[in-house]
Amino acid sequence: MSIARNLPGSLSVAIIDRNQPGQRASYAAGGMLGAQNEFYEDNALYRLSMAGRAMMPEVIAALESETGHPIHFSQQGLIKYLSRPEDIGMFNRQYQFLSSTDSKVRLLQQDDLKKLHAGIEGTSGIYIPDDGQIDAACYTMALKASLAHIDFYEEEVISLTHDSHYRIRTDRNQFVCEKLLIAGGAWSQDLLAMLNIHLPVSGMRGEVCYMYHPTLELGPSLFGTNGCYIVPKHDHHYLIGATSHPDRETFVSDEGKDWLLTESSNMIPALKDGEIIRTYSGVRPFTENHALYLDECRPGLYIATGHYRNGILLSAITGRYMAELIQGRRDPVLNHFKLKEFTT
Repeated sequence: MSIARNLPGSLSVAIIDRNQPGQRASYAAGGMLGAQNEFYEDNALYRLSMAGRAMMPEVIAALESETGHPIHFSQQGLIKYLSRPEDIGMFNRQYQFLSSTDSKVRLLQQDDLKKLHAGIEGTSGIYIPDDGQIDAACYTMALKASLAHIDFYEEEVISLTHDSHYRIRTDRNQFVCEKLLIAGGAWSQDLLAMLNIHLPVSGMRGEVCYMYHPTLELGPSLFGTNGCYIVPKHDHHYLIGATSHPDRETFVSDEGKDWLLTESSNMIPALKDGEIIRTYSGVRPFTENHALYLDECRPGLYIATGHYRNGILLSAITGRYMAELIQGRRDPVLNHFKLKEFTT
């Protein structure tokens, strides 16, 4: 939807999604704008993430103004939390990198942690003040509301073929187009396989828990080195995530739920008294070495996938660059995110 939003209104654009747009991985997303949270060295994806985070405040303000949908943007920072003693090497490596590129990043000891979160348990953290977060479900609702001029089809794609045009057959309709964008997340590989293109992406199911605590007051998001995170949402709600299971299922396991509740309570013991509103899951597109693919892999055929845990963070900048690419303008940044070597 972010790509469609960046395309000119003069183009005829349709979005085909077998589900209601924004109701799968985006709905389960933590909404963290964590451009620095998961990086340990400088690379093209890190620089893209930083640029994407910088875009988001203006994009969010425009969407809220256009649609009237609140997105609940918060920029109170993020604490990378040392969850386990065995993670100390990785933790120190990350701090050395982040502090060398951003003077505002701080190493927190136990007393410092408690100043930021009075109820926190732990001995060490990295404070990243410029990382923020939004309500991912509200963001996708606002994106869709901004696209009233776009035709949406909630249909299953059955086949894709190409002659002089791309031909799409769904369970209800047939479509013909000159340009086709595949942005199907973990299912992008299935769609491109119909055109004999191998895409090295698979599904990674992440389970999350949405909780309410009437008196708990948290500011920065918390992200443990073990992968568990706590994201404060509006009105005393908290999103706790996320497990990682290499499949494309949609259920929440008892083991996953227990892990979320145990690990989050280890960080913030008061969460033991929280009320569980719901649990749910989303499937993230996972690639080897966390590769991101933003490319024109054949004339008129475009791919945007591999965002993994950074789909919300990278949505706006993906929208900008892919819309430019579709219109024939390829930014050199995209040379780092090619798929061409995997085509057949």
